[in-house]
Amino acid sequence: MADYLFILNPNSGTSLGRNIDAVAHAIDAEASKNKHSAHILFTEARGHATELVQENLQSGNWKAVVAVGGDGTVNEIARPLVNQPTPIGILPLGSGNGLGRHLGLPLTLESSLKRLFAGSVSTIDSGLLNDIPFFCTAGMGFDAYVGHLFSQQTSRGLATYVNVSFKAYWDYQPQSFRVNGLETNAFSLTFANAGQFGNNAWVAPHANLQDGVLDVCTIKPFPKWFGTSLAYQLFTKQLKQSEYIAYQSVTEVLVETDKAPMIHYDGEPLQLETNVIKVKINPQSLNVII
Repeated sequence: MADYLFILNPNSGTSLGRNIDAVAHAIDAEASKNKHSAHILFTEARGHATELVQENLQSGNWKAVVAVGGDGTVNEIARPLVNQPTPIGILPLGSGNGLGRHLGLPLTLESSLKRLFAGSVSTIDSGLLNDIPFFCTAGMGFDAYVGHLFSQQTSRGLATYVNVSFKAYWDYQPQSFRVNGLETNAFSLTFANAGQFGNNAWVAPHANLQDGVLDVCTIKPFPKWFGTSLAYQLFTKQLKQSEYIAYQSVTEVLVETDKAPMIHYDGEPLQLETNVIKVKINPQSLNVII
């Protein structure tokens, strides 16, 4: 009997925490139906999922370590699995589910469990921002600012994210970056391994998880009226090179700022303590069940 290690984040998404017992029961039932056993652990704080993987990875012959939650949970669980044979499985029950959506995974518990036990292993790229792994997107500028504000909200989900973004939009000022030595004024700077932030907001529609490059999307300062068009293009997967949008495919890039910036990695905000940011691809580094 093959064992699966499931790690659940009760704080993910809009309803996962309220239904944690039902989720655990469904996991047990589906695993048994497929003649597998499920070992379920729960996170208690930010960073705890990484500790749980590190503590348990060698204690069993796991067929997969499964992240139950959103992109932040996936990030924490995937970190110790980089360049390891054990794959990550994803039950995308978080707020944005950017990586799960990019991979085409079902977004309901029942369907994603069925996919998990029937799926096959594929190997994808990951990224590194300084020493911070990311698997979906990372960046700085407006997206990091919104990520910081969103993390302070008591409610999650798309409606909260849109509300926070709308309020932040009117006050936010573009920032100055030096990208590979070139002075760049930008609304946001995104390093995309996968194509979207989450909630089907596609910042890099042509991004490929297996092409060995990151897609850098620079959104340049734009007049306020363009914001509606930008949002429409994001959510209809139509964002492309234009007067205000620039794309570049890189294996690594150096960004310098006047002061240590706020960044996000897979939606998780972080205030850096350095103004030098090295971003690079880590090709074919994570096994994923899809």
